[in-house]
Amino acid sequence: MQNDNREELTSKFIEAVDYLNRQMHTCGLDDWEGLEMTIPQLKTLVLLERSGPLRMGNIAAFLGRALSATTTVVDRLVEKGLVDRAWDPSDRRVVICRLTDRGLQAMDRFWRIRRERLQMMADTFGMEELEIVVQAVEMMRAADREMQSIPTS
Repeated sequence: MQNDNREELTSKFIEAVDYLNRQMHTCGLDDWEGLEMTIPQLKTLVLLERSGPLRMGNIAAFLGRALSATTTVVDRLVEKGLVDRAWDPSDRRVVICRLTDRGLQAMDRFWRIRRERLQMMADTFGMEELEIVVQAVEMMRAADREMQSIPTS
């Protein structure tokens, strides 16, 4: 009986998180349409924002693409003024990519859209509800961090 209840609760949890993820990822798409960004381009911007300047090879590994395909992705971001490339002074064969000021502003806008949506959600909760939601989300964050520390075989 307890196992059935756990399965039902787990299913409801997955459905709710999946719904929220879809809502958060689709909000603000109109703002991004003007930039005409592909998913690999957006992933590259997020990676560079998180990690700082990276070698082209690291970006290719993250995207799971060949270096030539990654070069095309980065070329488009350079054309948009979001990324710039420089050669490593210690090894001219190595290309380092980093966000430009315009790229940083674009990422700020990307995250701001999501924060605004989350703020609107938080505004719908009473204080007790908000405390419960915050506790639950913090538990999810802790579980995610724990999963990240588990070595994969």
